[in-house]
Order: sequence, then C-alpha cells, then structure tokens
Amino acid sequence: MKLYQAAAALFASAVAVSAFTAPSKVPISRNMGTRTFVPKFGTSLAMSDSAVVDAETVEEGAETFEFQAEVGRVMDIIINSLYSNRDVFLRELVSNAADACDKKRFLSITDGDTAALANPEIKIKSDKDAMTVTIEDTGVGMTKSELQNNLGRIAQSGTKKFMEALGEGKADVNLIGQFGVGFYSAYLVADKVEVVTKSMQADSPQYKWTSDASSSYTISEDNSDPIEGSGTRLILHLKDDALEYMESAKLEELLQHYSEFVEFPISVWKEKTEYKQVPDEEANKDLPEGEEPKMKTVPETTEDYELMNTNKPIWLRTPNEVTEEEYKDFYQSAFRATYDEPLAHTHFSLEGQIECKSILYIPGMLPFELSKDMFDEDAKNIRLYVKRVFINDKFEDIVPRWLKFVRGVVDSQDLPLNVSREILQKSKVLSIINKRLVRKSLDMIKDIESDEDESKYIMFWNNFGKYLKVGVIEDRRNKDDIVPLLRFFTSSSGEEYASLDQYIENMKENQKQIFYVTADGKEKAQMSPAAEKVRSRGYEVLYLTEPIDEIMIENVPDYKEFKLVDVSKEGLSFDDEDKEERKKKEEELNVDHKAVKDFLEGALAGKVQKVQITDLLSDSPAALVQSAYGMSPTMQRYMKAQNVAAGGSDDGMMGSFNQAVLEVNPAHPIVLDLERMVRSQGEESDEAKDFAVLLYDVAALTSGYEIEDSGDFAQRILSMMTIKSKSDIRDVEVEAQNVEQEHVEDNHENV
Repeated sequence: MKLYQAAAALFASAVAVSAFTAPSKVPISRNMGTRTFVPKFGTSLAMSDSAVVDAETVEEGAETFEFQAEVGRVMDIIINSLYSNRDVFLRELVSNAADACDKKRFLSITDGDTAALANPEIKIKSDKDAMTVTIEDTGVGMTKSELQNNLGRIAQSGTKKFMEALGEGKADVNLIGQFGVGFYSAYLVADKVEVVTKSMQADSPQYKWTSDASSSYTISEDNSDPIEGSGTRLILHLKDDALEYMESAKLEELLQHYSEFVEFPISVWKEKTEYKQVPDEEANKDLPEGEEPKMKTVPETTEDYELMNTNKPIWLRTPNEVTEEEYKDFYQSAFRATYDEPLAHTHFSLEGQIECKSILYIPGMLPFELSKDMFDEDAKNIRLYVKRVFINDKFEDIVPRWLKFVRGVVDSQDLPLNVSREILQKSKVLSIINKRLVRKSLDMIKDIESDEDESKYIMFWNNFGKYLKVGVIEDRRNKDDIVPLLRFFTSSSGEEYASLDQYIENMKENQKQIFYVTADGKEKAQMSPAAEKVRSRGYEVLYLTEPIDEIMIENVPDYKEFKLVDVSKEGLSFDDEDKEERKKKEEELNVDHKAVKDFLEGALAGKVQKVQITDLLSDSPAALVQSAYGMSPTMQRYMKAQNVAAGGSDDGMMGSFNQAVLEVNPAHPIVLDLERMVRSQGEESDEAKDFAVLLYDVAALTSGYEIEDSGDFAQRILSMMTIKSKSDIRDVEVEAQNVEQEHVEDNHENV
C-alpha cells in the first residue's frame, strides 16, 4: 500500500484515544457494526454497514463482541504501512501506559484523592514458559464500556470529512496518527492479546479483554490476579517469529532506546547473578580450632525488577535550574560521548502555536561517525521525542545537513507519535522547528566566536569549518550570517586564521577589493606566482586551500561593499591604478617582447591558450592563470576524480576550455636567457624549445597544476643537467690547460 493511500485509509478509519487513557464513563452500546476484523495479510473484509450483533455468552461470565470493520482496516494499515520496524510496539504500549499514569495523576489531583497519587509505575515481565510479555501500569484503568469503546470500535467522528479533504489535497498531514492506533501495534509481535484492567472509578470490578486476532473479542470479569488500586495489565502472547522479545536484554535495549526519558519509572523483571563469600565446608573439615575458616566465592542468582529509565529529561526544566555539570553529564550519557566535553549548549523552548523544548550541543571534537563521512546517513545527531517518547534520530529535514555536527534533543507536543518518518517529514511543525534550530545553532557558534578564549573557536573551526562552507553553498536564507564566521589563512596572518572582517580592518587605504588565491594547502598558496602579483604591491591575499572553497567563494561575490577577486584569473587590475594606463603598458610590453611571445606560443601550442607579457610578476619568471570562467587546478583535479569515480575517464576532460594563460615576466633572468637563445639559435632550436617547455612546467608546478608527462619533464631536467655538466667539464679542462701552460712558462723562465 502506498504511503498516501495508507494515510487516506487511516483518516477514514481512525480509532479512539489511546487504549489506556480512557475517556470519561461512556454507556455500553450494543449497536456495533458487524464488519469482520481480519488483520491477516492479503485477506478480504466482509462488510455490512448497518448490521447489529448482540453480545453472545461463550462461557460463564464472558461475552463476545464483533470488532468494527474500521478496526480491521486500521490494523492492516499499521502492519503494512505505519510501522516499518516492529520494535516500536514497546514504545507505543509504554507510551500508552505512561499516558494512563498521567491521567490518573490529573484526575486524582482534580478529585482531591491524594492516596491515588502514590507510586505510579510501569512494570514489564516476560515468561519464557508461557511465551508472553506482560506490560503493567498503575494508571487510570478502564471500565467495561471503556474497553468496548476504546478497543473494539471507532469513537471518532468526522473521519469521512478528513478522507474527502485528503483526497482533495486540503487535509493537514499533522492530523494523522493522533487517533490512538498505538494499542494495535501489539499485533506486530503477538497473535493473541489479553488486557486485564481495573478502573479507578469507585467499586469498579476487574475485567479481562481478549482477542486472538480474529474477527471478535471477549470481555469477562476477572479475579485471577487482582490489580491493587487501578491499572492495566497487557499480556502479549508472542508469535513464533517474535520470541526474541522474551529476552530481558532485548526489552532493556528497546526501553533505553525509546523510553529512557518517560516520566514514570519503568522496571523490567531481570535475572541477576551476584557473587558472595561463604565458608568452604570441604576445606574446613580438618580446620584446627582457633584458625579462621577458609572462604569460597559462589554465584547467587536472584530475580527482581530493575529500574530502566534513570536518566532525567533535563530539557523539561527551566535553564536556570540546570547546572553546567548537569548539561555536560546529560550530553555524555545521552550521546555516548564519555570523553567529549561540548564547546557550547543552548536550552530553549517554543510556545504559542507550537510547543517544543530542546537542548542543542556543539561537540568538542568531531564525532567518530562523521570522521569517515561528513554527511554520514547513520550519524544520529538530533533525537526527536514526542512527549518524552523517542521517535527517531534520522530525520533529514529537522536540521540542514550543514549542521550535521550539532547534537541535541527536541521534544515536541505537537507532532504525532505513531506514524512513520516519511509522513512526519511532510509535517508543517518540522519546518517551523527547523528554522528555530538553525537560528539557535548559529547563535551558539557566534557565542564561541566571541569568547575571550580564542582557542575555542580555532578548535571549532578545525573540526567543523567545512560544514559552514557547505552552509554558504546550500543555505541561501542564512548565508549572510554564516559568511562572517568563515576563517582563512592569509599572506599576512602566518599560522593564525583571519576572518573577512579582520582582512577588511588590515586593508590598504582606498582598497576596494578582497584578493584570494586557491591552492592545495597553505604552503602551495604561498608559492603561487599569481599571489605574488598582489603581495608585491602590499596587498593581503586570502588562501583558499580546499576543493570546496572554490565552490563556496562563488556564492560570495562580495562582502559588505568589497568585491572578492581571484588573483589567479587573467586580466587582474587594481583600483589604485588607471586601467587605460595599465592596458597601454601591457600592449607596449607585448610589442617589445614579441619575438619571445610568438616563440612561446608556438612551442607551447596545445598547452596554453595564449602567452601574455606582464610586469606584475616580481620574483617568478612565469605564471599560469585561468580565463574568467576557467576552473582552478584544484577544482580540475576534483572534477577529474569525481568523473573517474563515476566510471568515466579523465582523458581530455573539459577539452581546451580550461587551458591556462601563460603570463611571462620579461625582466626575469631566465626569460632574458630564453630571448637570447631565440635570437642566437633561431626558433627551431631544440635547446630553446626544451627551455620553453621547462619554463611552462615550472610555472605549472608553482601555480598548482600537475605535470602531464612526468617522464618528459625528468628527461628535460636531465638534459639540462647534462649540458651544464659538459659545459663545466670544458671550463675545468680549459682552466687546467691554462694552469699547465703557465707552469711550463715559469719553468722556462727559471732555466
């Protein structure tokens, strides 16, 4: 059944309020429909809309009743659609029991019955011999009529209108799941359910409701195991494929997962083994009088109830009632982070249209699961509760993925409890909660940034800086709040980070541009000839050292009134110089050095788009820069890796689109030497061509590119070394001959 169809069917067949939170006394009605309750898969439902069946006596004191057909339809929806994981049956039934205890407390206060307030609790016990699990609460209990109305028929009205509204696309999905279908989740694991209950109403007898998943149920008075006061005892006769739920360890695991913060104490019947010291009778047979008897250790097995939900939901308290130590202890226990101390936390609530309480944490270290994949789908960062009952920790929409590192709990009073994640993700409530969580998370980050201890934000940035960069790319609504939180190394910051605001504070007078360069790491950025063009003029340069930086910076074309400029693009200009004058000067340079320019363009055909003569370089002979729309070498490598990972090839990827422009410094000795070679040896000289290609290779390396053919590069280096060695040997031989000649001449003079 499709999820939409399941929702529509549930609207049309919504059942009464929770099984254990009975409404006020309702008269018994015999006018129940005779539609057959068939919760088996794939079976049809026999229906008769207006038939009436009277209760039949099947044994002394017991009456049998037909289920309303809508109950069967709800049952089919539950098993097929609402619950993809049958472990949640315990969550639903414990939640019902807690609601029953809560209602009893409320009614007791209202009626002034203080005796009924004592010790509300929930107990769970398994019986392996009987193959049962029993869930018992000391809540409000139910009368006979309440059993009929809550467990055997539909008590809601207007469901037809909900069905029609859903079909027209007007219904609010929030309405689904608010009709108490949780009780029927028992049939996910049980083929027979018994409900023994005693109402808190005066002189109310104890009843037993029984159904074996057929079309009917029975109700009888019960005196087998009297309930003290009031309450409900739910006995599940487990299916053959659900016997794992008889293990106390399994029940404990589920309770810790789903119900650890339920208000009322939950206990599980467990077998415990303790070791004690007793006298060793065998060893003490011949013990001399006066000596201390010898002891031995023996195991002692006992059975008793053990409290499960020892953790307290501190988010329900006001922030001024919770100490810093309590916040830390809760974080470490709830998120199994014993050795991590959170950098920050925030505790807040939403009131008004939506009621929600929450505590959020920024971890002190990167969670282990995120160290392997920064967006790991199995990472459990935000735990969603509804009225203290755990629902899920894998909601994609509760926070944007750039806040994947933020941990916390959200407890909502407005979300439905017993529906699947897919339906909840369509809820309007989640959208409202999402906005508030993002705002509170940003406030926490800003608080860390403004802390007097600067090392805290450095720690935060080292662990989670990448996530903020993703936020700039993906979260347009909050981008302007994220950008001031970014940090960069710069040409002037040394080993310290700098923000864009700090960069602006250090600007030269009348500077209107923020300069940056992309590279694989700070060291390579410092080597970049493109950055050298700016540093030589006294400007500070931001170093963008990760592949994501280039995508991120494209979403920040300017900051405040300053434009961000990539110095590795061609056509770089400065605000403090006349653009026409700059253009005229470069045209003159290209004319004056036309010979070497033309030679380089010929020798490097297919490698570069063009060669440009410039006086912006100071220490480097040449630099490779991209055209206005070209990709940096870092991004090119990233794209190639992505293409290969997807099964493609990196051969010739992007074609000539990303061929760089070679900028040449005509005043550098290497370029002057190349000009001399071209004039003296001609453009066909192999030595000059090798020299030109080597100049390109060096410019590529220092500009962050990879050498396409490392073998040829090595060969060119060896060739130059060989030429240099031969030249040095000739010089040495000539020097030796000169020395020998001088020595002979000296000898002649002495003779």
